[in-house]
Amino acid sequence: MKATFEKIRAIAYNTTRETIRDKLLYSLIAFAVLVIAGSLLAGSVSLGQDVRVIESFGLTATLVFLLIITIFIGTQLVWREVERKTIYMALSKPVSREAFYLGKFFGLALTVAISAIMMGMIFLILIAVKTHGLNVSALWAVLFIILEAWLLIAAGLMFSSFTSPIASAIYTFCLVLIGHSSSTVWSVAQKSRLVIKAPLEFVYYIFPNLEKFNLRNEVVYNFHPSATQVLAVLLYFVAYTTFLLLLGLAIFRRDEF
Repeated sequence: MKATFEKIRAIAYNTTRETIRDKLLYSLIAFAVLVIAGSLLAGSVSLGQDVRVIESFGLTATLVFLLIITIFIGTQLVWREVERKTIYMALSKPVSREAFYLGKFFGLALTVAISAIMMGMIFLILIAVKTHGLNVSALWAVLFIILEAWLLIAAGLMFSSFTSPIASAIYTFCLVLIGHSSSTVWSVAQKSRLVIKAPLEFVYYIFPNLEKFNLRNEVVYNFHPSATQVLAVLLYFVAYTTFLLLLGLAIFRRDEF
């Protein structure tokens, strides 16, 4: 067991180092930081609502750019190894497919966490300058965004284990759209006839409800998430991410390279 963890750690480390060197990642982070800082301009033209505008704008920018990193880098991780034939070198050694797959997941998860911390620090500093204090609810919102990105990494890896990077990116993007429209899907389902209601309820239950990770309204109105809410989101994240990882592993084991 210890040897397996060491292999996962080594693959995760190499994956993090590889993705951090990616010029696309640096470009996205730099652009995201500029956008978050640009929220000061948007806030300055508002009528006494500058803090709320900065909070909403900054959190949205952080989420969007983390999703871009997740989709465009995460969906290429496994495919790139197969395309370059480097996966054969890894699997020819005493490294199982499970260790390789999980190493890729944890490696990109660490990259996303580092990116989020960089963007989150800029965002929290801007809020602190405007409010002369630390916004705890904004800190929770950034942490929840990281959890959402990690869940989507698991989804992107799962898709990439059986299809091309472009298709994986499209599937992951659709998952994001559906996941953030869960409340709308449920509302429409309750007002529809049975022939439409059943499929919509199936979509609601089978796809992840990404709105659980959305704390932008709480931040804007300075509401702190309760311990119950935080625990519920953590349990939901662990359960759904574990399901996606197990499903992706099952597909990856059957792949013939």
